[in-house]
Amino acid sequence: MERRLEELEKENQRLKAELEELKKGKRTFKNAFAKALNQVADSVMAISADGRLLYANKHYVRIHGLDEDWSHYTIYDLPISFNTPIAFLRKIVEIKNAPGGVLTYTCEYRNEYEKKNGILKVSAVILEHEGEDTMWFFGMDVTELVKSQNKLKESNRLLKAIMDNVPVSLFVKDTGDDFRYLYWSKAFTRISAILEEKALGHTDYDIFPNREDADKFRRDDLELVRTNKRLQTQESYLSASGQRRVVETIKVLVPMEQRAPLLVGVSIDVGNLEEIEKELIHARIKAEESDRLKTTFLASMSHEIRTPLNAIVGFAQLLGQANSDEERNMYSDIISQNSEILLQLINDILDLAKIEAGTLEFVKAPMDMEEICLSQYEIHRNRPMEGVTLVKDTPGNEFIIRQDKNRIMQLYTNLINNAMKFTSEGEIRFGYTIGDGMIHGFVSDTGIGIAPEQQKTVFDRFVKLNSFVQGTGLGLSICKLITDTMGGSITLESEIGKGTTFRFTIPME
Repeated sequence: MERRLEELEKENQRLKAELEELKKGKRTFKNAFAKALNQVADSVMAISADGRLLYANKHYVRIHGLDEDWSHYTIYDLPISFNTPIAFLRKIVEIKNAPGGVLTYTCEYRNEYEKKNGILKVSAVILEHEGEDTMWFFGMDVTELVKSQNKLKESNRLLKAIMDNVPVSLFVKDTGDDFRYLYWSKAFTRISAILEEKALGHTDYDIFPNREDADKFRRDDLELVRTNKRLQTQESYLSASGQRRVVETIKVLVPMEQRAPLLVGVSIDVGNLEEIEKELIHARIKAEESDRLKTTFLASMSHEIRTPLNAIVGFAQLLGQANSDEERNMYSDIISQNSEILLQLINDILDLAKIEAGTLEFVKAPMDMEEICLSQYEIHRNRPMEGVTLVKDTPGNEFIIRQDKNRIMQLYTNLINNAMKFTSEGEIRFGYTIGDGMIHGFVSDTGIGIAPEQQKTVFDRFVKLNSFVQGTGLGLSICKLITDTMGGSITLESEIGKGTTFRFTIPME
């Protein structure tokens, strides 16, 4: 029995010795761990579940300006964001609910050691220590990193804003990955109707609807890689919207370290330039033709003016020598007719000068459409050729509008005179109707008609459909200018041998 007690006592002494060695080892490990944490450039602290500061490394103590003996601090004394009971409890819940039990967040802090503000990236974890939960916080100063990232983001935003607003198509391809697109500008999206997300990471064969276009792009890309010389070419392709685009493209290779070079391209849409060039050529041809017609017009004016003027002078002399009333009436009619022709010529020339100077005047005032048509009928009813009847076709009631009376009379006069020149039998009918807030005027005849190819130019200046008929070739172009200026329009319907109808519209006020 005594022997057994001695053995138990020895065993007990051995266990006590081992326990002391174990405690000594733990203390040694804890000291080594604390020493290691004091050497790191990050801030480390530990807080108990009741808010006591259990540990703070030297870096944490220094940057926050704490006493070296930090054991008396609680969370309510620390310069942290959760130094109230409610905020502290919320932080505990956040850590416990975080994925993997580790909560990572960033926060602003005041570095008392350097007297400046900064940003910490903190990782928080709850560990059990001597039977209670302990929260460990590891903070890394990321102030400079955040500044650098913000500068980089700002630079990227600035670069993207510039690239997206440059009015040319920009693109980048990876020559080491089957020429897949790495960048696709907004201007390229607008022109090609291909979205950026559809283009990036894909080849020309994936995104362009016409394979022949993709084949052309690939041949150019391969030629650029083979020669390593800047490639400039004009190319045409079918956009995703079905429109054919013509662009001037420049492609270059940009060397890259440890990877294949990038292909950078710039395309300028020159389709509009071609259209503008065509329009300019057309305008130049039209201007040259107008100048030629004007020259011909001015050259013929001496003849056009001299003919009625000679008639007026000659028959005015004969009028005094007439032997009978019948002879005097005949001479008087000839003088009257030629006077009207001469007046019309002068009016057209004066209107042409005003048109060229942009000073053709329009004066609006109350006027009666029925009165205008009646006066036109009285002026022209005896002037058509024998066998031609002038017919006034109007509602017959007074109709007051506010417009330029003289210009509307000029419209009817020019159109009726034009009809009389080309109508040898039948009738000339003129008038107006009302509808859709517009005056719908018309002058129709049963004359020779106008050929379809001539109808296209009938409203142009200096155009005469029959060079043997007196006139300046300005009447119809002046009619078009009057209706356009008033906010209306003028059209014609004609058939060879059956006659012509001119229709014009004028807004009612």
